[in-house]
Amino acid sequence: MKIIVVEDEPKSREGILNILARDTEYEVAAVCGNGKEGLEAVRKYRPDLVISDIKMPVMGGLEMLEKILEEGIAVQAVLLTGYSEFEYARRALKLQVVEYVLKPLEVDDFLEVLHKAEGNIEKNRVEKVSAEQLLWTYFTGTDIDRQQAEPILRETLQVDDRTQISLFLIYPCSLANETGSELQKHTTELLDSFCMENYYVMPLPRQQGFLVMLTDTERNKNLFKIFKTRIYHSLCQITECHCSYGTLYGLTGLNEKLEELKDMMQYAFSLPDETILSRELVESAVYRELEYPDYLEQSIYREIRSGRYDKVRMIGEQFARYVIDSEGRPACIREYVLRFAAGILRVAGETRGSLEAVDDTSYIMENIARSTSKREVRYQFEKIMNAVASSRDTLDITENGMILNVIDFIRSNYQRDITLSEAAEGCCVTPEYLSRIFCRETGVNFTSFLQNFRVSTAKRLLLSGNYKVYEVAEMVGFHDQKYFVKVFKKLCGVTPSEYKRENAK
Repeated sequence: MKIIVVEDEPKSREGILNILARDTEYEVAAVCGNGKEGLEAVRKYRPDLVISDIKMPVMGGLEMLEKILEEGIAVQAVLLTGYSEFEYARRALKLQVVEYVLKPLEVDDFLEVLHKAEGNIEKNRVEKVSAEQLLWTYFTGTDIDRQQAEPILRETLQVDDRTQISLFLIYPCSLANETGSELQKHTTELLDSFCMENYYVMPLPRQQGFLVMLTDTERNKNLFKIFKTRIYHSLCQITECHCSYGTLYGLTGLNEKLEELKDMMQYAFSLPDETILSRELVESAVYRELEYPDYLEQSIYREIRSGRYDKVRMIGEQFARYVIDSEGRPACIREYVLRFAAGILRVAGETRGSLEAVDDTSYIMENIARSTSKREVRYQFEKIMNAVASSRDTLDITENGMILNVIDFIRSNYQRDITLSEAAEGCCVTPEYLSRIFCRETGVNFTSFLQNFRVSTAKRLLLSGNYKVYEVAEMVGFHDQKYFVKVFKKLCGVTPSEYKRENAK
């Protein structure tokens, strides 16, 4: 158990440290003299437990814990004080305090409190893992698996047919594994910080997002509001993501409810950011039929060929307003934007050179095809318009200087082991910040972009006929041939050998 001690009195601080060193094997991550220092230490070390005095200069223990709570950092605490007023104890309980201990400390009593805290932390950890494993079996197994798991799951979750269960499905717009993992971790920390009980957070198979399940929620009338304004809002600050919500009583119909939440995600495309989808909201959605604007397509072709780029921009904006900003169905909007974009890229390529064939074009078109919001479609469409309505012969996937530098870094160093942290250091920003901006600008995360670039290069090398598969793998930065084959097949649908054989015909 990792502990931070926050105590302003030197003798008390020394006594606590002596007890911890002599009678326990706990790790003391930091020792602080006031709540302000303690807050910084908690942010840095993320301990399991904070042992803190209440009355201290600069910032007291309760104020420190309140700020920790506001920041969504999950940590338990033991408060030490010579003041035994009930108000302190009541506030402490709201802040996840395990115990409220009076000074001077009795060694045996203090150790008992620490052991209790450790037991609670471990119990919560084990219970959640066990329940989430059962849920995974329930969601991914066969009908027989579900039948066998359901009675155990009912007992583990302590639910019956009268227990209300709330489900929130979170779907990161970036399908990167690390993005989903970061959101799951942050969600767990936030739920802990709000003292939520009986919750479970688990990833869904095939990168379908992750599920937050809370049981016995009928009495918590503010759950939806808390989740929307505090938890979901915080997740959206990390990366763009969508959320759907539903409730049911007991476990009967749990799988069907999850499928319903997945189906709801398609409606997020046309709704404002940070909207939580519900059955009522989805049922009220209305779409209108949208006809493809052939007249705009023919007009923009003429203006591209004539080099009247101001008119090209004007027609492009007319198309965006008519199609992207319309109330048409999401699939129809994406289809029409892809059709329009492919056409103007082709005409621009015929007029000025090989604009359509630039590698970066495929990233933008793929981002449009899998976009989950109108804002994302418009953003990608404007990249194409900016290139077509200018004299450039290249199409950049972003105009962000920092991201262009990162892409250039990848292109120059893809043959060796490179990391997001190394790229972030070169840009003088944190890896978290770079990850967020990179996903926003390119539509994929750093690792996915790197893998796509390596596989794209590998395809050209394979078709040259000059190298064997293991040689190509090494040349594009994969030092494990099996992993190279796995990534290649995931992205291309065939193995490198099959790709080479099929395209050699």
